[in-house]
Amino acid sequence: MSESQDLEWHRAADADDVPEGGAKTCSVGGRLVALIRHEGRFSALDNRCPHMGGPLGEGSIEYGRLVCPWHGREFDPFTGECDSYPEGVACFPVEIRDGGLFVGLPAPAAGSGDS
Repeated sequence: MSESQDLEWHRAADADDVPEGGAKTCSVGGRLVALIRHEGRFSALDNRCPHMGGPLGEGSIEYGRLVCPWHGREFDPFTGECDSYPEGVACFPVEIRDGGLFVGLPAPAAGSGDS
C-alpha cells in the first residue's frame, strides 16, 4: 500500500479481543479483515484467502505463518505474502489507540459512488 494513499481509520476491536498467536475476523468499514496478534505485534489482512475464499480470521498461527483453515495456505501475518501461492492478500496498517485496534483502509476514490 502506498504511503501517500489516504487512509480512513476504523476501530476494529479491543486489543484484548485478539489472542496472542491467533486471529479474529472483524468487520471494518464494510470489509471483513483478519486481525492477527503474533509475538506482541498486531496486523490486519484481507479476510479472504485468494485460493478458495477461506476465512483467514479463523486460521491459526503456526511457525510464524497464518494458516488458512480450509486448505492450509500459509501467509506472512505482517505482509500478506504467500510462499505457496502466487497471490497474497492485502495488508492494512494497525494502530493501538486507548486499548483499541484501529485499521487504516484506503479512502474511497472521489466520484466512486460511495456516499
